[in-house]
Amino acid sequence: MFKKVLHKHWLAWLDKRIPPHSSHALNMRSVFILPSRFGWGFIVMCMCLFLLGTNYQNNLMLLLSYLLLSVMLLTLFYSYQNFAAIALSASSPKTVFANTSAHLTLNRMQHSGYKTTPEGLLQAHWLEINKRQLPKRKDTSTITFDIGNREQRLTVPLLLHTRGEHRLPRITFKSAYPFGLYHCWAHLDFDVKIIVYPEPKAGPVYEVVHNTEDAVGGKEDDRQGNEDFFALTDFIEGEPLNRVAWKQVAKTGNWVVKQFSEQKSDDVFLSLPTNTPLEEGLSALTQKIVSMQSQGLNYGLKLGSATFTPNNSISHMHQCLSALATYPNAPFDPSSAKSSSHASISPAGTLAASLAAQAADNSDFQGRSK
Repeated sequence: MFKKVLHKHWLAWLDKRIPPHSSHALNMRSVFILPSRFGWGFIVMCMCLFLLGTNYQNNLMLLLSYLLLSVMLLTLFYSYQNFAAIALSASSPKTVFANTSAHLTLNRMQHSGYKTTPEGLLQAHWLEINKRQLPKRKDTSTITFDIGNREQRLTVPLLLHTRGEHRLPRITFKSAYPFGLYHCWAHLDFDVKIIVYPEPKAGPVYEVVHNTEDAVGGKEDDRQGNEDFFALTDFIEGEPLNRVAWKQVAKTGNWVVKQFSEQKSDDVFLSLPTNTPLEEGLSALTQKIVSMQSQGLNYGLKLGSATFTPNNSISHMHQCLSALATYPNAPFDPSSAKSSSHASISPAGTLAASLAAQAADNSDFQGRSK
């Protein structure tokens, strides 16, 4: 209990000292530095040399202890200056499915207070993990980057187990450059949120099909499709010449035009099945949406009080999946889905293609329970 209270106050102190921000340029308030184990051993060795030099009145040994101590002090300033020259900004993470790894991309920037570029190895790991929403600490690992090269992007992965809107925790950056005598570290909060979609799994889905009349039995204006030949009708002045049946004109002399019928697709509304656990139903809906999206079919979604009209665009898929991710804990605003990081999940619209193989494994499942 005491540890939880102490940890809570420590996080509150970090929020005041290093507030959340989309970008961070390190300074004296955000950098912590202490000697490493090797550094403490180095200090003990200097003290032993000093005691031996004074005991035996050996000036060379005293000079050596002073020299090593000066190296220790100079390394303190150089380690801080090298680490404090780091400046990072966060990019919007790509939306992922549950039980898959999200990747937070950090871009290196030029620090306004330093003209030199940092060098050495930089280690990064997540500071804390919310046990209810995110994996345990043992699921994360320390990522090491070489900040001395010309690469300007650092990617930190995090395995997410549950759906919903998650706020990513702080990231701890460490450096022991140049001699490993000191450890410099900073706990940075990039104020990043990510929406995690439910994990796609096959299961029963409630579908409501709104049938539409075929063009053959519909009105005359509906017979202007481009798919199947329907009939020959008399030519009316103003109709496009590419529809004229020139062979018939050559044979009979009568001007006739070709009419085509277009088979209209049915509008399908998906909703949660009855007598099914909530998480299983949301996973089944996710699988169904991904499958229909990869097939280019129109689909709508009815989820609680929210209704999404049938469509098959990438933005429509993100809106539906975002509604499944936040249901029923948080109200969903369709306008926020368009302006959020969903577009960054696949700039070329390749999300459905990347999941096509997964959807194909369950494509035989087309059960409709009404």
